[in-house]
Formats: sequence, C-alpha cells, structure tokens
Amino acid sequence: MEKPTHRMFVAALAVATLSIPLPIAASTLVPQTPLDARCIPRFVTPLPFFGPGPNAALPRVDTSAHPSLQITMRETEQQVLPQIPPSADCPVASPMPPTRVWTYETRDLATGTLLGPAHWPGVTLENRRFHPTTVKYVNELPALGESFVLAGQRTTGLVQGLVSVDQTLDWAAPDLQCLGKTNPPCMRPYVGPPPATPHLHGAEVPSAFDGGPESWFTPRGRHGPTYATLRPTDRNAAIYRYPNAQEPGTPWFHDHAFGATRTNVYSGLAAFYFLRDPATEPVDLPSGAYEIELALQDRQFDTNGQLFFADGSGAAASNLNGTPPNPGVHPLWIPEFVGDVAVVNGVPWPFLVVEPRRYRFRIVGGANARMWNLDLGAPAWVIGTDDGYLDAPARIEANSVPLPDVNEPFVQRLFIAPGERYDIIVDFSSLEGETITVTNDAPVPFPSGLVPGTDQPTMAEVLQFRVTAPLQGTDTSCDPASGGCGRRAAARVVRLASEGNTTPAVGVTIDRRRQLVLKEVEGPGGPLEVLVNNTKFDGRASPGIASEFRATDGVSELPRVGSTELWEVVNLTADAHPMHTHLVQFQILSRQPFDFDRYLHEWAAAFPPSCKPQAEVGCPGYGPPRPYGVPNTDGAVGGNPALSPFLLGEPRPANPEEAGWKDTAKSHHAEVLRMLVRFAPTSAAVAGAQPGRNLFPFDPTAGPGYVWHCHIVDHEDNEMMRPYRVAR
Repeated sequence: MEKPTHRMFVAALAVATLSIPLPIAASTLVPQTPLDARCIPRFVTPLPFFGPGPNAALPRVDTSAHPSLQITMRETEQQVLPQIPPSADCPVASPMPPTRVWTYETRDLATGTLLGPAHWPGVTLENRRFHPTTVKYVNELPALGESFVLAGQRTTGLVQGLVSVDQTLDWAAPDLQCLGKTNPPCMRPYVGPPPATPHLHGAEVPSAFDGGPESWFTPRGRHGPTYATLRPTDRNAAIYRYPNAQEPGTPWFHDHAFGATRTNVYSGLAAFYFLRDPATEPVDLPSGAYEIELALQDRQFDTNGQLFFADGSGAAASNLNGTPPNPGVHPLWIPEFVGDVAVVNGVPWPFLVVEPRRYRFRIVGGANARMWNLDLGAPAWVIGTDDGYLDAPARIEANSVPLPDVNEPFVQRLFIAPGERYDIIVDFSSLEGETITVTNDAPVPFPSGLVPGTDQPTMAEVLQFRVTAPLQGTDTSCDPASGGCGRRAAARVVRLASEGNTTPAVGVTIDRRRQLVLKEVEGPGGPLEVLVNNTKFDGRASPGIASEFRATDGVSELPRVGSTELWEVVNLTADAHPMHTHLVQFQILSRQPFDFDRYLHEWAAAFPPSCKPQAEVGCPGYGPPRPYGVPNTDGAVGGNPALSPFLLGEPRPANPEEAGWKDTAKSHHAEVLRMLVRFAPTSAAVAGAQPGRNLFPFDPTAGPGYVWHCHIVDHEDNEMMRPYRVAR
C-alpha cells in the first residue's frame, strides 16, 4: 500500500527541484543554503582507503601489535568536497572550505602513540581471532558553540548545529527529559553535551560492552542507565573488551546513542573492524594493496561545504526531504533521510585506479536509509557476508560485461541495505585500459521511493574504477571463476537452514517459534513512528506487553542461551526494513508473500475492544493484539494471528549471496522473513548448541541485555527497536 503523504510529496519535490533554483534556507541553528548536488564535479577525487600499498590514505590499525586502544570521538575538519567553480547556477564558497565532521581518533592506550588520526570514516581496525581487543572510548564531542582546539587552533563546535537531534523522540536526553512533551524547550534541537556510545555491529560480546542504546555517556560525565565500563575510568569514557572469539568476518562499529543514532552516524561516527583468522579463512584471497574497504553513504551539503541535514526548517522546496510529516509531535524527525550525493569512504563520487587483476572489496551499507542495488560493471563474486565467509562464491552478474556461461549461483546485482556487509572479489583482468562506473538503481525508500537517475539524477552513479595502472608481477590470488576462494573444508558454514532449500538442516531443532510484525503508525501528515510488534521500545508503555511482562520491564523476547528459534518477521509496512540482531547471527530460512490486506484486517480486528481498535490500523503502540506467550494456531508466540492461512505461493530460499551467517536481513513489504536465530556462536556444531548450554566465552545472560531493530537509523531512533534478554 502506497503512503500517500510522505512518499508522494518527496517524489514530487525531487522532480520539481530539477527545474527550479534552490532558494535560500536555514537550519534551525546555523544559517545554511543547500548545495545543488549537480554542482559537485564527479570522479575527480581519488578514493581514500586504509591499509598497505602506495594508494592507501592511512595504514590500518593492527591490534595484534596494539591490543589496548584509546578511541576518542572528536569534531574535526576534512576536505570532503572538491573545488567547485562558482557560477550563477552554483553559488558556492571559493575556495571550498573543509567539512566539519565527528570522527574516531585511535591511539595506543599505553603509549599514547597516534595510530589513526581523526577521520570520517574512522581508520579500520584489524583484529585477530582469539586475541581480545580492549578499547577505551572517550567522548570529547563539543556542543554547538563550545570552545575546543582543532588543529592547534581554538575554535567552537559546529556539527551539533548542523545535524539536529529531535528531543521529542524517546532518546538519551542527558540534560532534559522530553519524552512525550511538546513544550517549547523540547520542540527545539538539543544543544548540550552530546551523548554517544559505540556499538560493535556483528560482534559476539557481553551485553555490558555491546554499546546498546542506553549505555551512552557525555563529555561532561553524564551516563545512561545501562552505562558500563570494564574498570573505573574517566567520567567521559568507557572501557570495553571485545573477545574476538567469533569466526572471521567484517564487523563495523558506529554510534548507537538512544534516539541520536541517525544524527551521530550522519555526522561521521562509523568505521570498519576486520576480524581475521589465518587458520580458517579461504586461502590466497587478494590482500595487501588489493584489499579495500568501501563505506557506502549518502549525504547532502550546503554551499559552504558543510553537512546539510533535514530538520524541518526553511522553505519546503529547499529541503530534499521535505518537512517533518507531523511537526506538532516530532518537529525535526524525518522518516527516512534522503541524500543527493553518493559518498564512498567520506568522498563524493570517487575514482579508484586499479591494475588488471582481482581485487577484494569489503563493503558496508552505511547510509541512514538508502539501499544500494549496484551494477559493478565487471565480473564479481560474493565470498562473504556480514560476519563470515560463504562456502562457495556467489557470482554477481554485471549488466555491462558478458560473463562466462557457468553453472553457479548468481545474482543480478549487489543489493545492500543499511547495516549489511558484503565481501566481494572483482576481476579486472580482462578490462585493461577501461573505465567502469558503478551504478545504482535502488529507490529510496525501497521499493516505492525516489528512483536514482529519474527522480534523483545524481544518485545513479556511485564510484568509478579506472583499469589503467600497470600490473605489478603476477596475480596469484584465488580465482572464483574457476571454483577458488571458497571456505576450507574444515571451516564450512554450520548449517541451520538447508542450502538452497526452505527447511531447517538435518539435526536442527526449533525450540521456539515467534511471529512478530512490523507496523508503521500514521499521523495526520504521514509517518509518526515505526514499531516492532506494535510495541514501544519501553514495553511498559505498551499495555498489551506491560501486563504480561511487567516483571522483566516489558521485555518480551527472552530466548534461552543455546536455543535455536524461528523468527517470522511479518512486514505490515509499505517499505523494506533491514532487521538487525545484536549478539547473535542468524540464517535466512525463507521469504514468502502473504495476502497483505486480509491479514492486516484480521490483525486489526484481533485487538480487544478496550483499546478501541481501528480497521486496518489496529491499536497503535498497544503491543500485539493477543497475549504474547500464548501460541497461535501456527504454534507461534508473539501475540499475533496465525499467518499460515494468508500465505501466497511457495517460500523461496535465501539468495545465494545470503546463504551464510547474517546479522542484518531485508524484510520486504507484504512478505514474511523467516530467520533461524541461534543463541550460540556461529562456529558451534549443530549438536553442540542446546537450550541452557552456554557456548560463548562469556555469560550472555548477564548485564543489561541486547536489542534487535531496524537498521534504517531514522526508524530505530523513533521506536523501531526492542530490547531482548538471553535467559538461562
């Protein structure tokens, strides 16, 4: 079902702004004029990346040599935009000044040696399996106008004035509790010590060091309710210890402060965290200068080269995202941030000069809301996803390059949602002398939003490969086209889902089945909030959950350690949502469409009369319509009507590039996403994981617990997140 307000308005606005000049507007706190993205030259800036090799901007941080780190969150400046010749159509500052961003700076904790300067994105950490890493995170982010030293000169904080926190959301609120209030102070952007908490996305870690949303801390020493530290430290800091005992993969860390994730990540707080294990990784992968990280994000800028973030101010036509749909409730919250500049590793539309050989790219979908459907323009294969390797590479078909006719799984393009990671090999060996432009055609919001190249002409291209560097020596890396680059036989994926099928693997017992819905709440002007299982983040605020789970503070997902559960995520919204679990990875069992209108009617009618349910709407925020813990006729808990009478067609298995361990997966409109979620390490054998048996090297039942949520960060900041606890 199409949302008639927000979606149509944004689409019409995008078309309108193609033909009219952008008027002057202002952010709420700092005067700004949005920059027309068409003014920014494309493919003139080299891609910055980390690691060895002559083209690397900075070396990665080797935690084997530096097992204890201090990572400081700082405001800095970075030359993000290239120089833009001023003109009548493009009135810009000349020369284009650096962009103020929030960044991670990395030092050796013992010696203070600078290992990774403050940078957006943060310098990549390289970690070895079974070698723990200890990190002291320090929050030195300045408030707007607060004095601090930058590059040896005293200046004042700017970023907080450009990227506004909406205080009416359920959020960290370090100095003023504004939840549910619309008084004048709460209707203004937050100006004060910024709360922050780093989350290691994809990590098997104790909940105290997970960087959950309520573990935030500020530069002035205020702490969230689940703040924790390994040992006493400075009030504006927390010490986390990561076991690094999980299988090798591509975790990443980013900020996760409650209600301010969208703003802190947009401001620049994100970085890769490679986890390696030479004993189990595929052999002869492209490495050294031929292994490159790619953080895909979108942004909007102003005419002074600064970040421009939708906060509801200025004329509607000056703001690509329109105005907040319900400003009387949430004056600054936009349902999905939409940028008009494709940014890779902190640079708009970069180019990379490569040799005619195979390269390994480790990609993260780091945008607030944008999904990417990439035509890589060259032969390519997925070798890993999120937190581990596939058993065998999955071929990506490039539309512009014929590929050999081989009988192997393939996908048309590489489809990446926020929070997902893909580990790929691209083969440039037959493309010497060519220039290849990576393109994108995924609408935002997906699937019925702005279309790159049509509604958004600037977002149809992402980056450019120039195969013009001479080949250095001989490429001896594994060749996925010949069957190479697969996992070693002794380290194959532990199967929960039968490969290429829609049934659990042999020996897998489902200990509990849950059916959980995703539901958007509409206000008078459009989306008001988005809910997981129609339940607020604090379950005590949802009567249907609070009455049943009051003893555990409204936490309804209480899986036993060692158990394997089937989670069926039923999407009752108009959009796709990348659903992310903390602590554990899962395997996709299947996806299947259902009769959306009939099920929605059944679901809405199931609410008790006491909550005054409405047709097609139900009872927003009530919780599920029926008692959560009572199984429905499908045998599923969750409090929702059984889904099986409404299913359409046949279930389809995970796509080839998803056939491994995932911590983030796309749930599509009018589909059920079935995930086998096991509360044990991914490396544990099927027979070894049993309910009540803890196989983690720590106690996951201890501490404040974990969360699961949509990784469209604009959604998770406005209720689309639920806490869960692991039980014994």
